[in-house]
Amino acid sequence: MDQNEEIFIRYMNDESFQRVVSTWIGSEVYRRLRAGDEHSDRVELDEALTPALRVVDGQLKDRFVTCVPLVPLAVAAGAFSNLQDTAADGNWKWVEVSTSHRLRPGMFVAQIVGRSMEPAVPDGTYGLFHAPVEGTRQGKTVLVQLRDATDPETGARYTVKRYESEKVQNDDSWRHMKITLKPNNPEFEAIVLSSKDEGEVTVVAELVEVI
Repeated sequence: MDQNEEIFIRYMNDESFQRVVSTWIGSEVYRRLRAGDEHSDRVELDEALTPALRVVDGQLKDRFVTCVPLVPLAVAAGAFSNLQDTAADGNWKWVEVSTSHRLRPGMFVAQIVGRSMEPAVPDGTYGLFHAPVEGTRQGKTVLVQLRDATDPETGARYTVKRYESEKVQNDDSWRHMKITLKPNNPEFEAIVLSSKDEGEVTVVAELVEVI
């Protein structure tokens, strides 16, 4: 084995390098999706995604019936937190999803980068999300947009974590004492927000299924 081969193997086994490559692949997939609709590009993108996802035309009659938008989490955090009318938005790329869940407006697919939610949510996997979050948020895995704080793993102002909150009754209403955004992976720390930080958190969507 020569020196170049040794360097190549060392980099391929380096965790940080693997994460950079994974992030680049996700960005490249989205860039190609935005670039055009040529058949050859579509085949390449289908292969770059996963067998459970297939890029389609996304005709209006099929949206949220057989397909949902494919968007980066950063974009989803902005668009879906405002409950944008995604069915009429012509800028999204659409994918058919192999799932047992009934598709409905507010659903989208996005790639989740990072190891904090492993093993349930592997690094680089694609997830099916639904916005807004219905019913209680307690114990659900959610996409959260952070106003001032950032995810300590990725440095982004959005994160996918398990939502837990402690509440106290205040007259006829309840208020949060503490919100904890918990990782599954014990190697990572939770994001803990006090009651005064509640306004800095927007729960955008719930993770319905790992694709």
